[in-house]
Amino acid sequence: MNKKMRELLQQINAKKQEARSLLNEGKKEEAKKLTEEIRALQEEFDIEATLFEEERASIEINETTNEEVDHVRTFFKALRGEALTEEERALIVDGANNENLIIPEDVNTQINELRRSYKSARSLIGYYPTTTLTGSFVYEDASTITELTNFTDGDDVPDSNEPKFVPVQYAVAEYGAILPVSNVLLQNETGGLIEYLGRWFNKKAVKTENKKIFEVLKQGKTAKALADWKALKKSLNVDLDPELATDIVIVTNQDGFNYLDEALDETGRPILQPNPTNPTQKLFMGYPVEVFSNALLPTTGTTNKKAPIFYGALKEGAVFVERQGLEFATSEHAGFTKNQTLIRVIELFDVIQADKDAYMYGEMTINSGE
Repeated sequence: MNKKMRELLQQINAKKQEARSLLNEGKKEEAKKLTEEIRALQEEFDIEATLFEEERASIEINETTNEEVDHVRTFFKALRGEALTEEERALIVDGANNENLIIPEDVNTQINELRRSYKSARSLIGYYPTTTLTGSFVYEDASTITELTNFTDGDDVPDSNEPKFVPVQYAVAEYGAILPVSNVLLQNETGGLIEYLGRWFNKKAVKTENKKIFEVLKQGKTAKALADWKALKKSLNVDLDPELATDIVIVTNQDGFNYLDEALDETGRPILQPNPTNPTQKLFMGYPVEVFSNALLPTTGTTNKKAPIFYGALKEGAVFVERQGLEFATSEHAGFTKNQTLIRVIELFDVIQADKDAYMYGEMTINSGE
């Protein structure tokens, strides 16, 4: 409540007491006149209260915006090689070694949001954030899970078998690239450069991550020969644990998807059906089909072409381990002759295989005429 509101409230209370006294004295007309004055003061108080709340909300928004701008400004000061205050340095210096610069969280979020416009396989597998370069985590071995035991009320609950957990080791590696940026752009730009930097980085990052993910998904796997889409259907029915059905996804390349998309069943209906919740996606046996480029997942053979295909609960099969925060560094000297500043961005991640029995890797013949 501000000063103006307090003054109005005092006037309202004083006039209410005065009106009550007049009414007790039988002076109804004078009391009625005061009541009208009270009503007018109350309306003024309500308006003042509304304005006060809106102004306070505006201040809170501006304070939040200014805080975000401080992070962005600090980021660009670091890019330009300008001296940072102790508070600014605390925003972007990695405490682990006090040297590596970390892109601030709000800037990092903007960059990561741009990743959605690229076909990334990260969302298909599990995710594990970490702040360390090496470490481990465990997952429960599904094959050792037993049922609950029936017992009589009043008796001791029988012992169950101890759950068995499989340890998985990870060691994040550094992946990076260097982007030359015009010093003129760097001096004058703010938010636009973040989008430019994000799109440049994400193109490279997604390509690198996808390659690593599919390499790991192939580890220790002998490709199952699938003569046609019917063989794929059978494998989905018999080779995977039915308990994983809700998490199953099918991943193939452009050739494999085209084969499935053109295939018809015995009644002449397409075997792929549109996903009612996602018009841009197709379903095979109710499972979503994800498509990646032939360049990333190449088709093998010439006369007998075979498309790579992964299917199963990929989120259980592999995990993307990410050391949170993108690291960056700049150098004006390397680009001095071209009036450029070189920006180096580094991402730290690992991809590890977890439950390899949760999914299958196969090669599907796509020129069988089916």
